[in-house]
Amino acid sequence: MRKATWKERHLVVEIISHMFENNPGSVWVLRKSVNRKKGIKYLAQHVFMKAYNRDGAWLSNNNKGVALCYRYNIKKFSLLEIYYFLVFVIFAASFKKGSDILYREAYRKKQRPASGDYLYFWFLGVMPGGEKAVFELSWEMFKESERTGLPIYLETTLERMMKVYARYDFEMYHYWEDKEKDIQYWFMKKEPQPVTRNLDDFVLK
Repeated sequence: MRKATWKERHLVVEIISHMFENNPGSVWVLRKSVNRKKGIKYLAQHVFMKAYNRDGAWLSNNNKGVALCYRYNIKKFSLLEIYYFLVFVIFAASFKKGSDILYREAYRKKQRPASGDYLYFWFLGVMPGGEKAVFELSWEMFKESERTGLPIYLETTLERMMKVYARYDFEMYHYWEDKEKDIQYWFMKKEPQPVTRNLDDFVLK
């Protein structure tokens, strides 16, 4: 695993876009009139830039997987981050859902420690055929948690991912369901633990 470079942003955005296409928590924020593929790409660009600006955009060694994970209380000013956010808002975001989007983000943040002193595992995704990248990226994030002594917090809208995280010692500490929008959120955390196994053991567990 390595930190994604600026030159690799198109590859990262491609992987994020692929994973967002059928994610209800991502598609919901788009305007109905926008072309879905373009809207998803604008969202993926914004998401990448926010993580990249906080030194938290990671690529697997086979270039098939992406993890966005960073220390949440890191604050870095970036004109590019503002630019990509505005591009998403202007060309893809649903203005009618603006208040709901802000409420949703505030609600999610409220469930995590107010200090922001944790690793926020925002996104994990792989392209078809890159399944081993999931284990590589997760394993490296666990090592980072051990190195920094910080817990890992995440949310997922996919039940199958919740089960995967639970398999690797993440605990669900909160659940939220928006029945009107048909969106579910599993809030999960993992305390820092010694990583005593090598990657092959981790994959084969």
